[in-house]
Amino acid sequence: MKRKLIIGSMIAALALPTAVLAAKDGDRKGHHSKNMFEQLDANKDGEVSLEEMTSRTTEKFQKLDKDGSGTISVDEMSVRQKEFFNKLDTDGSGTISQEEAKAFKEKKREMKQERRASRLMERFDTNKDGKISREEYQAIVMERFDAADSKGAGFLTIEEVTNLAPKMGKKHSG
Repeated sequence: MKRKLIIGSMIAALALPTAVLAAKDGDRKGHHSKNMFEQLDANKDGEVSLEEMTSRTTEKFQKLDKDGSGTISVDEMSVRQKEFFNKLDTDGSGTISQEEAKAFKEKKREMKQERRASRLMERFDTNKDGKISREEYQAIVMERFDAADSKGAGFLTIEEVTNLAPKMGKKHSG
C-alpha cells in the first residue's frame, strides 16, 4: 500500500505541473495535456486536487493489478500489452496492418467526438430536452461575455478577448 501511494505521488508530481501549464496555455502544443487536465479535474472547478489526481492514478493501477495484490507484476503488464495488441489486431493475424491501425485511430476519433458532443449538450441544453435552443445557446454565450467584460462596460477590449480565448478552449475542447 505504501509503495502504491509513493508511485501514485510520483506520477502526480510529474504529471500535474505539465497539465496545469497546458491548461493555461492557449496553443495547440498543450492540447493533449489540456485534455488530461480536464479529465483529472473531476469536479470541474478548474483545479486538480491531490485526491482527484490520486483517484485517477488508483483507478488505472487497479485495472492493471488483475490479481488485486497491490502490485503490478511483469505478467500483469504483459497481459495488458497483449490485450491492447489484440484489440488492434482485429483479424487475428498476429500482426497489425495499416488498415487496422487506421481503423483503430478512426474509432478513437469518433469516440472523442461523441464525448465532446455529450459535454456540449450537457452544458448548453439547460432544460434537458435533448436539443439546444437559440435561447439556451445565447444564454451561455452572454454568460461568457458578461464574465469576460471585467469592467462591465458592455463591450470587450482586446485584453478581455485575449483573456477569454483560453477559457473558451478549456470549456469546449475535448
